[in-house]
Amino acid sequence: MVGVPVGKKLTIGAGSGPRGLRARLHVPGFIAVTVLLITGSLVAGSAPAAFATTYPAWADVVAARANAANAKAEAAKIQADLDGLNTQLVAANANAIATGQAAATAEQDYTLAAQKEQTLQSQEADAAARAAKSKQELAGFASQLARGPGAGESWSTISLLLNGKTAGNLLNNLGAVGQISKQEDGLLQKALADQNSVKQLTALADAQTKILDQQKQAADAAKAAAAAAAAKLETQVEAAAQYEQQLTVELAALTTNLAMTEQQYEAGVAASGGAGQAGVVDSQGWALPTVGVITSPWGYRYDPAQGYAWAFHYGDDIAHGCLQPIYAATAGTVTYAGIYSDYGNYITIRHADGVSTSYGHIANGKTFVHVGEPVVAGANIAMTGSTGASTGCHLYFAVNVNGSWTDPVPFMRARGITIG
Repeated sequence: MVGVPVGKKLTIGAGSGPRGLRARLHVPGFIAVTVLLITGSLVAGSAPAAFATTYPAWADVVAARANAANAKAEAAKIQADLDGLNTQLVAANANAIATGQAAATAEQDYTLAAQKEQTLQSQEADAAARAAKSKQELAGFASQLARGPGAGESWSTISLLLNGKTAGNLLNNLGAVGQISKQEDGLLQKALADQNSVKQLTALADAQTKILDQQKQAADAAKAAAAAAAAKLETQVEAAAQYEQQLTVELAALTTNLAMTEQQYEAGVAASGGAGQAGVVDSQGWALPTVGVITSPWGYRYDPAQGYAWAFHYGDDIAHGCLQPIYAATAGTVTYAGIYSDYGNYITIRHADGVSTSYGHIANGKTFVHVGEPVVAGANIAMTGSTGASTGCHLYFAVNVNGSWTDPVPFMRARGITIG
């Protein structure tokens, strides 16, 4: 089989020309896989040898695809993180608004309570003033009755009571004095009662104001904490968004470099004799899963895994030594990757139209894909080994169509691929 040896670069040159001079064809192009670090730096491969055309090997294509896939996965993760942060930011902003409203309500309640307390304090002062005035008036009236006229005065207590009237009005005047005394005393008692009542209300209002002040301080603290949390999340969202933009640029660069690598590889394949080698994807989108010959074909055989009993073999054994690359026959999604019965380390890939392919006896530690991973046609998914019930390193390759196993040889031949 003619083709580019897997893992090696192909160099093409012309034979000797006239006068012993050697003519070489020089084709500029992407030489080695461009490796993208997540930090954003691009590392280019070495330049081609002088007077030679060097093409990237299949391993370079696989590495470029892996780099692009890794960057894409990282970008998807950052996008998911960004979406989560945005969701948290919406909730944090809503919480900041709610705590701000609560703080405003608490401050309003405190202000009203403080105003009410001030009003009650003013009323208490007025009531105390009225009580003091009533006391003073009552004491002055009693004192005046008791002491009589002062120096140079000619009136007496009796004359004060008579007020220039006859003695017959004395009892009436005394009764009037009693009524006046009772009235003044009533006013005094009412003023004192008002003062005590307002004082009690003021004390209650003061206690309520202190409680509301504490609630206001707590609401202000919650408001400040919520605002700080929202601001912190907003900073994280901005940082994640910038990182996402950076990764988008880097992914675009990787995708471009991947396309260049694949184009150069295809050019090397064409220059070396065309498709048909392991891992090279043909025009129908299929590739030979590994290099080698069929040592045990599809059909009945004396199965060494079953004590050489006559049994049906549902695939082809392809052998070419240990640790040979195994490639995905076509694009699909990995549905199994692990140990599977006598097949040892085993991979199954689901493709379109109800088709799946399976790969067995993979070397330990040489499975390069995982369940759920999408793979492209020709992707290096593993290396050959001799795990499970195997008598030597080889690949067990099987094809299933709509739940039924089918002979891989005619199936792959119909897709332009010849096994063995």
